[in-house]
Amino acid sequence: MEDKTAGDDKFGMLLGWRADPAGEKIALLMQRTSKVVDSNEDVREFRYFLTKQQAVQLGNYLYGVAGETAPTRKKRGFFAKLFGG
Repeated sequence: MEDKTAGDDKFGMLLGWRADPAGEKIALLMQRTSKVVDSNEDVREFRYFLTKQQAVQLGNYLYGVAGETAPTRKKRGFFAKLFGG
C-alpha cells in the first residue's frame, strides 16, 4: 500500500457529490482529490448518513457561507389545497 503524507488528508478539492434517500436518512456520497486526477485511484470517496434535519441544516449553512439565501416555499394555491397537491 502506498504511503500517504500527513497533509494529504487535510486538504482537497470537492469533485462531486450525490445524495440519495435511505429510509429515514439521507445517504451522501462525496468525492475529492488532493491533486490533479490522473486515474480513478486519485479520487477518494466518502459516505455519510445524515438525518433529514442535519441535511437541512447543512444546506442552510452552505447557503449562508456562500452569501445566498435559501429558496422559500411557495404557498399552495386554492386548488392544490383542495385536491391535495
